[in-house]
Parts: sequence; structure tokens; C-alpha cells
Amino acid sequence: MFRILTRAGIVEPKLWCGEATEMERFFAEAAGQKLDIFIVLGGDGTIRTAAEACAEKGSYFIPLPGGTMNMLPRALYGDVSWEEGLKKTLTAPSTKVLSGGRVANKQFFIAAIVGAPVLWTQPRESMREGNIADAIKKGSVAFRRMFKTKVQYLIADGAKGETEAVALICPLVSEEMSDSEQALEAAIIDVESAAEMVGLATTAAFGKWRDDRNILLTKTKRVNVQSTKEIPATLDGEKVNLGRSAEIDFVSRALTVLVPGR
Repeated sequence: MFRILTRAGIVEPKLWCGEATEMERFFAEAAGQKLDIFIVLGGDGTIRTAAEACAEKGSYFIPLPGGTMNMLPRALYGDVSWEEGLKKTLTAPSTKVLSGGRVANKQFFIAAIVGAPVLWTQPRESMREGNIADAIKKGSVAFRRMFKTKVQYLIADGAKGETEAVALICPLVSEEMSDSEQALEAAIIDVESAAEMVGLATTAAFGKWRDDRNILLTKTKRVNVQSTKEIPATLDGEKVNLGRSAEIDFVSRALTVLVPGR
């Protein structure tokens, strides 16, 4: 990365590199400096945290694919290596303003998933890392809890009800919306059996959830959720706890990124 930046004429770039546990400290340090451009190589969760740190600082942001799904970088740069994406962007940079969402003072740029399917994120990560025993242990706990975590929702247009999960998808990655639409795509997820819930949780990461017959899709700028228990959620793949109630809002100008010019 240093060689690419130097060849592009960027003078004395500052680089932070380390383990995931060090990232929060690095982002805080970066946010405290007057940066023209903030480049991050990491997974979607790391990118979300970094973007949140620099969103209000006026820095241009370049998110590069360094994780598993890489949904935000792929939406911006296509299915290319981070080296190619960075070189093309620095050769002919163009600005792009992204919309997103906000909940519990946290922003997201891909999607927020609220409710029972979130409980399966940890078992899935353990399975991906090859830790079968840990996946079974965490999976059994999630299975027992998932139908005890009902979510009541109220959409801005007045629609309301109770469901297993609510997903809010940002325009940039939605298959049904253009980048310029001023709303989030809301998916109300309700299943009839544990088997369907498991199937939904395991296929969601690969984009097949839209085919499920128990999903209602709509568009909105605001959704209120509440539950009798703590509400689990993921923001761009990063697990958070929303407490027993939360308000999820559309943000029209969430982040300014640099992309290759046409």
C-alpha cells in the first residue's frame, strides 16, 4: 500500500497496521488528525467502525476489501483486488456521497439486521474458522433463544406488528433500489418453524434471503423496534445490543467516498 501511495504522489502517508483488537485505538488516533483521505483495508465491520470515526471529520474515505464478504467495497469498486481498486481510484478520483442508516448513535452503510437471526452470527463465525465444537455450543444457545426474542416494529408509514427480525438495507447494496433513493429498504422477516429460521440465517450472508416466502419488503425512512428483552442486532456484520427499544433512521448524506472516475 505504501508503494502504491508513493507512486501516486501522496507525500508522507501515515499508516496504521495491527490486529483487530488494536483497530479502535488506531481509528481514534486517526480521527484526531486532520486527514484529507482515510483509506481502510479490512472487513465490512472494520470499515463501518472506521467510517463512523471519520464521517464527521470531512475526510474522503476509501474502503478496500480485506474481509470475507466485502459488500461495501464490491458495491463501490466491483469485484477487484484492493490493489487494483486503490490504483484506479488514485489515478482518476471522483467523489461519491453515500446514504446510510443510524441507530443507537451508530451508523451503518450496508444493512442493519435486528432480531433472532443475529444470534446465529457467532456460531457461523466459529464454523467458518473450523471450530466445530464451539459452533455447536453457540448454535444450541441461539436455537433456544431465538423464538424468545420477538421484535415489535412500527414503520413510518404506520405499518406495525410483531416479527422474528427486521432488516434495513441501504440503497447502495439493495437489489431493488437505486443509489439515489431517499429511503431504506425494510424487510420484515417472519418464519413458521425453527428449520426455516436456521435456513434463513445460514443463507442470508449469500443474498438468498429475498426468495423466502415469509419476508415482506417495503421502503421507509424510519423504523421503531422494541421487545420485552434485549434486542440483538448487527450493523454491517458487527454485533451490537440495542437495549429494549431503538429508532432506526435513514441518513441521506452519511459518508463521502472516493471512487474511480468514469
